[in-house]
Amino acid sequence: MNAIKFRAKITNPYHLSYGEIVEVEWLDLKNKRITFNGVATALGFGIVEQANDGEFKLLQYSGHNDLDDNEIYAGHIVRIYDDEENDDGWNEEVIFHQGAFCVGDENFIGNVHFRSRIIGDVFKDKKLLSNWKKMCSKWKFQQFVTFY
Repeated sequence: MNAIKFRAKITNPYHLSYGEIVEVEWLDLKNKRITFNGVATALGFGIVEQANDGEFKLLQYSGHNDLDDNEIYAGHIVRIYDDEENDDGWNEEVIFHQGAFCVGDENFIGNVHFRSRIIGDVFKDKKLLSNWKKMCSKWKFQQFVTFY
């Protein structure tokens, strides 16, 4: 059984960790709040921060790792290789859609993770996707885990 893990993109500019993707330490579903270790101090430990609903985007671990053994989360952009030596492949966004993690519109992540490499995330590296993918991602309402 795979671990259920989350990361979060902090979107509130008043947080010390604004703009960062952080490891979620505690997820409070009732109050729609997360707790995470934020900015590292000079002593080497992070300041514990909390963010409320609307101040973060939650990213779930897919349960799979890439070619370099990095954990793949929703929101990552991966390069799927047909031939890694010749860099023959294409870039896709990892999404959570209808109860499953997919890479792009049609690839279940379990079928391609072993020939994929994380090359960025949708927050900083959207340019790695083609223009068509940018337009299509606007209507994918289930990209991230959200509270209802």
